[in-house]
Amino acid sequence: MASSDASSKTIKFPIPTSLQELERSPYNLQPYPHDFEDDDEATRAESFDKLVQLVERGNRTLANGGMSLFETPEGEEGLEDWMDDERVQALYTLVRKSSSLAPATRSRLTVAVCEAVSSLSCILSSKSTMESDDTNSSNVVAQCFRDAFACHIYMLFSVMFFVESEAKVGNKVGTLGTTVPKGKKTSAQSKKEKERKLEAAEIAAAREACATAMLAAAKSMGQNKSRLWKRGVPDEDVVGLPCRIAYQMLESATGVVARKAASADAALGMIAATVDSADCLLGTVVAALVDLLHSFEHMPQLVAELCAMVNEEPRNKLAVELLREIGRLNVQSFGGADGGKASGIKNIAPFISELAALRPHIVFTNISLVLPHLDSEPYVLRSSIVQAIGHILTRYDQFEKEENNSTNKDSGEDDESRSSEVEKETQRRNKPTKSREALLDILTERAYDISSYTRVAVLKTWANLTEHQSLPLDRVMPVTALAIDRLQDKTVMVRRSAMQVRILNTD
Repeated sequence: MASSDASSKTIKFPIPTSLQELERSPYNLQPYPHDFEDDDEATRAESFDKLVQLVERGNRTLANGGMSLFETPEGEEGLEDWMDDERVQALYTLVRKSSSLAPATRSRLTVAVCEAVSSLSCILSSKSTMESDDTNSSNVVAQCFRDAFACHIYMLFSVMFFVESEAKVGNKVGTLGTTVPKGKKTSAQSKKEKERKLEAAEIAAAREACATAMLAAAKSMGQNKSRLWKRGVPDEDVVGLPCRIAYQMLESATGVVARKAASADAALGMIAATVDSADCLLGTVVAALVDLLHSFEHMPQLVAELCAMVNEEPRNKLAVELLREIGRLNVQSFGGADGGKASGIKNIAPFISELAALRPHIVFTNISLVLPHLDSEPYVLRSSIVQAIGHILTRYDQFEKEENNSTNKDSGEDDESRSSEVEKETQRRNKPTKSREALLDILTERAYDISSYTRVAVLKTWANLTEHQSLPLDRVMPVTALAIDRLQDKTVMVRRSAMQVRILNTD
């Protein structure tokens, strides 16, 4: 990148804001190598093939040499033997022109970049394992290794960015394609359809390979941050690359098939690994996830699953910060049926109930952050909070049981005192507690909500509590009376739900 010998021995690779920035200082790369030949299409293809071969040779050298390529004594050549200017230039040219490469060449490039990132991740992990047994070794890897790692992660990020962009364009083209009546497809149309399916399969395979390599890099950076970064302080630009591409991958995961094609599970793993290891990026991740929740209706379930993947010791910081951010939303002007903001709130609201279904204890502990929205105008928020309360109450007995078990272990009770656990379990369901009573009171109050949709959500929650035997005995008669009263509701849906509650309580 820098031309002088002194600068080449201290190469650093700060993450650029765009791929084209690599042509400026401090990288100073060229669009093509000096010996690149492009007299005609055949010569141009051959030149690209030589660049791919150069990258593949470097990968084989890396696999054989390992960390020894980066741990040469001062004054001796080490970095130039592997990640020299020629390799970086080849990578830049290939990635920059990846959309115009032949399918076979592009596939080889994708595989080569993924192999390089995977090898570097494995080398970092293996070094950490060896150093755990060697107290005299240096904990932090050499600067040249960090530069090589950052460079290849960024190249993989760029490849994935182009692949995701092409996948979105392909989905739009497939959606806008003209519908041909059954039995009237011409041979040309059938051929185009086969080509489109083949191209989609190739893109899906490339997305999966890239996602696997990026996930490995994210986990390696998280598990070995004390050895990768000086004083364990990560470079936010490098650590944030997996998250940046993961957001784009999640945008495309609109269904079961699309989720698999977009490797959404790997994308969630990238974000979870980053959140667990880089507290400095928590605010950025939360802001990005809230923006995704605003924009895409399929995101609440994915974000809730992401919160379930994050480390919960001592607390699930991602889930808490998301609930806090939702609690801060100013939704007073979002109650209308029109406008993008209203649809954004409609997309965000289901996240509360989805998270409560997966991690009810987290929502229960932090429900005070979202309860003020019970007085807000959008009924979708009120309905979602009501559903979340239902999930919490369904598992409330389990919370108390876990707390009692932990208390018993801490107090060291003997077997005789634990023999009455069955009796205590029976009494627990009948015993009113302050928190449970407060939540049940909220459900009772919201049965008279101004929105029929919220009233239906409340009655369905009562029915669900009854089915799961989570309704305290002292609440059976009041809930039955409430259901009888709601049989007079002016909305058919509410009356139907009220009848279901009455039947269940009678049984």
